[in-house]
Amino acid sequence: MDSLEEQLAAARKELEEHRDDDRAARVEQIERQMAEARRVLDQLGRELAAVRGQPKRSSAVPLLVAMAGVGLCAMIASYLLARPARETMAIVQQPALPPPAPPVPELPAPVPEPAQAPPEPSAPASEAPSRTATATWKAAVTRATGLPLAAGAACTVEAELASSGDDIRVPALRVLCGGKPIYRSSDPLNGMSMFSSGVEEDSGPEPGTYAYALSYQDKGSRAGERAEVSLDSIRKAGAVWRDSAPAYRVELTLAYQSLPVAGEPLLDATRKALRRSARVTESTGPSPVKVGQRCALLVSPLPRGGKCLTRLACAGRMLYGAGTTGVSECTVEGDKVVRVHDGNTTPNGGDPAFDLDAATGRITVKDDVGGAAWTVGVQLDPSG
Repeated sequence: MDSLEEQLAAARKELEEHRDDDRAARVEQIERQMAEARRVLDQLGRELAAVRGQPKRSSAVPLLVAMAGVGLCAMIASYLLARPARETMAIVQQPALPPPAPPVPELPAPVPEPAQAPPEPSAPASEAPSRTATATWKAAVTRATGLPLAAGAACTVEAELASSGDDIRVPALRVLCGGKPIYRSSDPLNGMSMFSSGVEEDSGPEPGTYAYALSYQDKGSRAGERAEVSLDSIRKAGAVWRDSAPAYRVELTLAYQSLPVAGEPLLDATRKALRRSARVTESTGPSPVKVGQRCALLVSPLPRGGKCLTRLACAGRMLYGAGTTGVSECTVEGDKVVRVHDGNTTPNGGDPAFDLDAATGRITVKDDVGGAAWTVGVQLDPSG
């Protein structure tokens, strides 16, 4: 009994330490078994007292039975107390570690490929080579103030021309009178510049030569060394002036075309230009020319398709294409101009109406200004 009570106390103590519901149930079970054991012992005690009141019998058997019962109870209690401990250990055992992964075979280091030279950058598309020429126009002073230049004093206009084949630029220009420059585009500019330029190319009087007509403007309020200039060889007029000190103004007359320039043409279209001599065959109304007077025709196709620049001069007078006009519709077949047409008169287009049929060589020019209508007929000379 003492042993069972000691085990019961140990179980209760362990219960308080672990607060385990399973152990509490087992302790309750042990207590029931202890109560049953006490009942059995009480019964054995009564039987023992009864036996003692009768003739003496051997007490070994009852004692052995009692001891066996106590031992059995002790074994049961020990088993129950030991069992949950094993189960608890089973719960908290660490999970088995997975077997180590097989070693990864080391691959040989890749052999670096020989470095390749970077590709050479492709060359940019080459632009058409620039063609250049220097053209000179003869000029003369018509009036001058602020400079010691008399009317009629000789002057020249010199221009550097450049082209890639479809247009002509003027990178540099200067005007000289009396051997001294009165305008240079290279002079420093201190102010503003409204700049524009235009150049026409024509075949020269000799094979392999070319002549140029010029329009050039460099104007604007300024205080630097550079003067202002306005030139138009088609109108045969120009002026150079300076408003800041020392102020001056020189008015010029200059040739329509430059002196002949030998070399290759600057414009591709010049090779297609139509240049012909002609004669006035008809004149009606107040026309500016008379029958029999000689004329010169020049038709130059422009880079923009379907347009030509046309000039018709008769007896030294620009009958069609004066000033900055003369751009008209035209038809070019192959390298030849076959038709030119401009149906507008001066009030509507700035020029008389003009029609050319290269196949027949016939030109008709008409105009109506202020109610005064006139017509001129021109016939081209047979070609070379």
